[in-house]
Amino acid sequence: MTTPKIKNIVFDLGNTLVYFDYGYFYDGVARLEKRTSSNFLRKYFIDNKIDIKIGSNSQNIKSLFKKMKKKFNMKIGYVDFHFLYCDIFWENTQMKNFIENKLLDSKYKLFMLSNVDAAHINFIDHNFPYIKHIKKRVLSYKIRTVKPSKKIYKYIIEKHNLDPKETIFIDDLKTNIVAAKKQGLNTIHYTSHKRFMKEFNMLTKLS
Repeated sequence: MTTPKIKNIVFDLGNTLVYFDYGYFYDGVARLEKRTSSNFLRKYFIDNKIDIKIGSNSQNIKSLFKKMKKKFNMKIGYVDFHFLYCDIFWENTQMKNFIENKLLDSKYKLFMLSNVDAAHINFIDHNFPYIKHIKKRVLSYKIRTVKPSKKIYKYIIEKHNLDPKETIFIDDLKTNIVAAKKQGLNTIHYTSHKRFMKEFNMLTKLS
């Protein structure tokens, strides 16, 4: 039996296409709010599953700001809060070069499947132009469901008529990889670019 050719590449966004660390946000707010520590903010986000709420669009950055400002009597203004919330990303130069030099003129169709909100994706598109090359996207806040829910994988498969056997899904989180495998997708757990390239070449050469 021959292995189907790989035709589609689906990228996660955070810590795959671009790197990020919410610690920059916590530290930035704590610098402006002397009575609030970075660790306290981190705990609040984790305990209240803020990333899930924002990713599924049950809460947005403006409503989060209003809630936190009232709850913790914060003095920070929305403009500063919004900037600090967004300014947590930096370029994955190796992935940028791989996309621009190898994939854009290749046979592969490129997709993005990300747990993300409107504020973050708008900031990323503005500051990291190479991300805009990936135009076919399923973004969690738009469909109100997040990885690793099977719904989001089924959604991208059905929306873009993907054959899972012809598709590679790349993500930095093991839970998302496991969920994708259950939907029949080929997967690469992105832990380093060197390892990613080795696995990508193995999958594409076998196809």
